[in-house]
Amino acid sequence: MIRSLALLLVLAVLPQDRRDAKLVYRNVTAGATHSCGIASGGVAYCWGDNGFGQLGTGDERSSLVPVAVIGGETFTTLSAGDGFTCGVTTSGVGHCWGRSWRVESGSRPPHSDAPAPVVGSLLFSHISAGANHACGVTIDHAAYCWGSNAEGQLGTGDTASSRNPVPVAGQLSFDSVSAGWAHTCGVTTNRVAYCWGNNKFGQLGDGTRDATRVPREVVQIHDFVSVSAGGRHSCGVGARGTVYCWGDNFHSQIGRTGVQASRSGSLVPVALFASDRFVGVTAGAFHTCALTLKNIDRVTCWGSNQDYQLGVRTSLESDRLIISTDIFQGIPFVQVDAGDNHTCGTTDRGATYCWGRNDDGELGDGTLRAPARPARVAEPDSTRN
Repeated sequence: MIRSLALLLVLAVLPQDRRDAKLVYRNVTAGATHSCGIASGGVAYCWGDNGFGQLGTGDERSSLVPVAVIGGETFTTLSAGDGFTCGVTTSGVGHCWGRSWRVESGSRPPHSDAPAPVVGSLLFSHISAGANHACGVTIDHAAYCWGSNAEGQLGTGDTASSRNPVPVAGQLSFDSVSAGWAHTCGVTTNRVAYCWGNNKFGQLGDGTRDATRVPREVVQIHDFVSVSAGGRHSCGVGARGTVYCWGDNFHSQIGRTGVQASRSGSLVPVALFASDRFVGVTAGAFHTCALTLKNIDRVTCWGSNQDYQLGVRTSLESDRLIISTDIFQGIPFVQVDAGDNHTCGTTDRGATYCWGRNDDGELGDGTLRAPARPARVAEPDSTRN
C-alpha cells in the first residue's frame, strides 16, 4: 500500500560547481548503462558501459569519463538506449551504433562499435532509442521504427522484427516519437498523442490493458506538446504546461499517492503538480523527471530512488513517493533525461551533471561511486581517439 505522505528532498549542488564548463554541452541523453552528449560544434561524446560498442569509440572499452564518438560526424540529436545509441547528423542522416543482435540498430553490419548509417535514404529530424527497438521521425513528419517487434512496438500492424526502418501504420503526421522498453508513443502535428505495443500496465493510456500493433490514441487529453515512453509507464506535457502520466505506479513513477492511489497505476492520463507549468518530462525505467519554468528552469523528479536516480540519498521504503526538487542556485538545468536507473541534465552554461546508478561509469565523473548529489561530468579523455 502506498503511503500518503510525500517527502520533499532538495538536490544540492556545491557553490564551486557554478564554474563554466570547459566542454560545453548542448544536451545529454541517459540510457540503460551509458550516457552521451552533444558538445558545441555537434561533436558527440559518450561514457559508461561499452560492452556492445554503444560508446561509438571503435572498440568495446568502457570509460568512466566522456570519450569522443569516432567517424567525424556532427550531430543535432542523440538518444541512448539499452546497449546502443542512435543520433541524427546535421545533414539529417540517422546513425546507430552498439548492440544490434536483436536488430534494433537499423544499421549494417549487425554489430557496430562506430556510427553506421541507418539503412535507407530517409532524412530524420530525430531518433529515439528504446530497449530493443528504435523509432524516428523524418523531416516530412513520417514515423519509422526498427528492431524487435515482439510486442508490436514498431507499430506496423504485425509482430515481425525488422533490421530496416519500416513505416508506422496509419499514415499519421508526427512531430515526435519516444521508444520505451516494449512500447512506443508519439505526438502528431495536431498535438494528439498515440501509443502502441505492450500495454500490460496501461502504458498506452487508452483506458485498457489491451496491447496494440498499431497506433492507438491516448484518451482524455488532446493537446500534448511532448510525450515520453518509459519502462512500463508514459508521461507527457500538455499545451498549458501540465504534466500527465499513466501506466505502472508500483514505484510511484506516475506520481500518484494517497489513500486513493493504487500500485496498479492508471489506464488513463493523470494530471500532476497542478500549480506548476512544465516545459518537458522524461520517463525512465521506474522514475520520472520534469523541467519547469519558474523564474529559472527547475528539475523535479519522482518515483523509485533505489539507485538515487532522483538525486537525493534516502533510506525510505521503495513504496513511498519521493519527490526531489531544486532551483540549483544560479546554474539552472535547461534539459534533463531519465535513463533506466540514472538521470542526466545540462545547465544553461553547458555543464552536464548526472546522478543515480554508477556501476558502469554512466555518470561520467571518473568514478564508480553513486554520489550523494548530482555529479559534474568530467572532462573528456583525450587519449582514446
